[in-house]
Amino acid sequence: MLNFGNLISSKKTGVLPGYSSSNFWRRHKLAWFFLLILFSFFYGLIFGVFGTFFLLQLLVPLVVLAVFVIWLLPDTGQAPTKLLEWLLFAFLAALLFWPDYLALALPGLPWITAIRIIGVPMAFTFLLCLSLSSEFRHRLKEVLGATPMVWKLMIGFVAISLVSIGLSSEPFFSVNKFIVAQIYWTMIFFASVYVFSKPQRMTFFGYLIFGFALYVSAIGLWEWYLHKLPWAGHIPNFLKIDDEAVSRILSAKSRAATGIYRVQSKFTTPLGLAEFLALATPFILHFAMSARLNSVKVAGFLSLPLIFYVILLSDSRLGVIGFLLSFVFYLLAWGVLRWKHREGSLYGPAMTLAYPIIFIAFVASTFFVGRLRNIVWGTKAQSFSNQARADQVADGIPMILSKPWGHGIGRGADELGYTNLGGVLTIDSYFLVTALEFGIIGFIIYYGIFVAQLVYSGLSLLKTETGEIAFLVPLTISLINFLVIKSVFAQQDNHPLVFAMLGAMTALVYRVNQTNGDPPTPPQPSPA
Repeated sequence: MLNFGNLISSKKTGVLPGYSSSNFWRRHKLAWFFLLILFSFFYGLIFGVFGTFFLLQLLVPLVVLAVFVIWLLPDTGQAPTKLLEWLLFAFLAALLFWPDYLALALPGLPWITAIRIIGVPMAFTFLLCLSLSSEFRHRLKEVLGATPMVWKLMIGFVAISLVSIGLSSEPFFSVNKFIVAQIYWTMIFFASVYVFSKPQRMTFFGYLIFGFALYVSAIGLWEWYLHKLPWAGHIPNFLKIDDEAVSRILSAKSRAATGIYRVQSKFTTPLGLAEFLALATPFILHFAMSARLNSVKVAGFLSLPLIFYVILLSDSRLGVIGFLLSFVFYLLAWGVLRWKHREGSLYGPAMTLAYPIIFIAFVASTFFVGRLRNIVWGTKAQSFSNQARADQVADGIPMILSKPWGHGIGRGADELGYTNLGGVLTIDSYFLVTALEFGIIGFIIYYGIFVAQLVYSGLSLLKTETGEIAFLVPLTISLINFLVIKSVFAQQDNHPLVFAMLGAMTALVYRVNQTNGDPPTPPQPSPA
């Protein structure tokens, strides 16, 4: 039977039904084929001559082609979501278990580390899920809709990062940093949004952080006993990297003014260890206060003194501040939520109303109690660090104002050009790094991600605190600790963990909305 719709369509296009018209691409297919051969010839020639020196850069076209092929795959509805879930937790485990500087080093390639071995397949698995399953895309969109400002700011920051490559004085270096950031930050966030929207995943994540906090603390105690890293001098040849930075990491750490050894465990610096323990403390405190099993509660309470002792062994004020802030903010959250969700409770209102006095007393004690004052605000031994940070800010602000669009991703420390007493290039504040690399707008967008997420999480906790939703409390406190620590610490060792926490917070906010019957994709809610 004649299909009148096709006939009408054929009259408009001038082509009979069942046939297709020629277009620009088909008319010149021999020319395109010739250009492909020509490109392949010159690409192979360049690869043969410069492959040893620019192997990573020359692999970019192949990666882009692979991503394009993945995107063109048909929608089968069978996405490897289970594999994505396993790879995400494997990545986080490798991040917290294995020292990143124990890796394979091949000519022309970046270090082949444990997290890169897992992170790259995870990125391709995530892209496969996006390409193969409309159900996965719909689910991801639905969960992201719970915190629309967060994901929009995230995409905005990716765009700012990409543009910053063109502003860099070392574009190839910035390209490397951009790719790493997309795998370790952006992709971790979106994968976490999906994974933690499922039941029990957040609980497992909490236990994962708890377990690795004990693991790195045990290594710290062992290191303190030996006064050196346990594996220093025992690294297999295939994992040894002949690099000055690795030699510095493996060398004994001590503060110049005191000579006291500083533990660093599996991290690259004592500050990195202290930062992780400060991020983990709210989770351990949460298990100690609200775990269903008494054994877990006891383990939580017994672990807190151990964590604090290892932070003291790292001689890092930022770790002490993060540890103490965890208690201060958890106490506030406990009082407010108990008042909100448990009618007739006297403890919640009493704690909330008394909190300003408690907080003022705590801050005052850090000034007037000698031992506490020394570990929070430091002594003369830390005066050089304080002065170095002040000097960096004094030098950096004019550079930011003179070039408010930024100097390019990964170029902050080099552009600042500040060196320590050992002649090593250094920069202390990640606030300063962000403004130098991404400019004023990039700075606002980046930290806007965290502020918006904190607001969404706080509003969600006022709706409910049952089950896994209660993990929003330690997640929120960890995020606050992260922002405080970044004012004085620029290293990025723990950034992937923090972006996983960001994704988990979005997933839990979504679950709160589902529990309360709110629409899954609210029409542009304001975080205020």
